[in-house]
Amino acid sequence: MSTLTSGDRVTHPNQKEWGLGKVLSSTPDNLDVFFVGAGRKRLSRSFIKLEKAEGADSRHRLLDNLIETSAMTSDDFVTVPLAIERFMVNYPDGFADPGFIKATRDANIRGHKFCAQLLSQEELSRLIEEGCFEAVCDRARHVESTTNLLTKSDRKTFHEALELPACQKLFSIALSDLLYGTESEEARFKHFLRTLGILHLNKWPFATLFSFIRHPQLHAFVKPTTTQNAAKALCWRINYKPEPNWKTYDAVLRLYNYVRTNLLEEGMMPRDLIDVQSFIWSISQK
Repeated sequence: MSTLTSGDRVTHPNQKEWGLGKVLSSTPDNLDVFFVGAGRKRLSRSFIKLEKAEGADSRHRLLDNLIETSAMTSDDFVTVPLAIERFMVNYPDGFADPGFIKATRDANIRGHKFCAQLLSQEELSRLIEEGCFEAVCDRARHVESTTNLLTKSDRKTFHEALELPACQKLFSIALSDLLYGTESEEARFKHFLRTLGILHLNKWPFATLFSFIRHPQLHAFVKPTTTQNAAKALCWRINYKPEPNWKTYDAVLRLYNYVRTNLLEEGMMPRDLIDVQSFIWSISQK
């Protein structure tokens, strides 16, 4: 244990349920370690000998994406199993619970169905080819209004930003490219952000709503405060910046997929990232 230094991956021989750990800092007398199953622990070097993990045994997605030590507090960390216990108090039948479906899923699924119908690749291509940009924006506003994702003020801002013909054309082409373009996901996201900047809509809810509603198996909706609080509770580093950017969004997607994998391993059956997102958001509401 005396040779362990910051960054080493370890296990506690007498606390196997703590799982894999990462040494955060070390002194001659103590080690500060974060364990995936227990959070941050201060351990005496003379009291216990931790076992160093190497190779495949040292890999863990949470430890690879751990928040900065300065942002970490022992009381805030929530393991996925603990989050499931809290979730099941409110929704005993999990993601199949009628209360869960009504409270968090129905509106977004309704938006998804309208989006798949009104803003399909074929419909968007046809409308853009015919120069019907106002119709594209009318459909986008209708899809958004069926969800419960935007605040009233953001909804008003979004609707007003698409009133001018030039803005309608910009948004229509950028939306089509975001949802169905052939470039990389990163390139399409960045192009969409540039368009939102021109339209004075460069905020996280506008940047992520339509990808999430159209492709809920793949994409997340970023609600700034809620997403930050949930990521902190899970000790996952999302590199958050107020201005939408790919680095943060990619980190959020990795968090969602990490939680989805854990839910499946625990016997929960999320249908898509709508379920995963609602679960993650419930963590931020302690």
